[in-house]
Amino acid sequence: MSTRKSASPGQSLVEFAILIPVFILIVVVIFDLGRAVYYYSTIYNAAREGARNGIITRNTTSMENAAKNYAFGLDLDPATFSVIATYFPNPTYKVQVTITYSFVPVTPLVSQLLPGGKLTLRSQSVMETEE
Repeated sequence: MSTRKSASPGQSLVEFAILIPVFILIVVVIFDLGRAVYYYSTIYNAAREGARNGIITRNTTSMENAAKNYAFGLDLDPATFSVIATYFPNPTYKVQVTITYSFVPVTPLVSQLLPGGKLTLRSQSVMETEE
């Protein structure tokens, strides 16, 4: 019967020290991806609500304000958030709301991989007015 000595106790500590930064980076990247999906969902809904307002009012200022009111949790600074509302009268009778948002990830590694350190999210909604 051979007595086999197990690995030294410090080996698992070294392996943990090597793997924990990689694990933390993966978790933070997943959080950044979740934030980006949330922000895109928010601007998608805000554009749709702005267009819904436009089919009733046909007023571009009212459409922009409605879109901004539905942009929950976003920084509405004009440098990062823009709303363009357009009303197309005769012959199409349509409204269009386009929202652009500059998403800045929290993770430095992800920021370095993106051009300019940010991701531009864009959503557009077009609806026909009630004529």
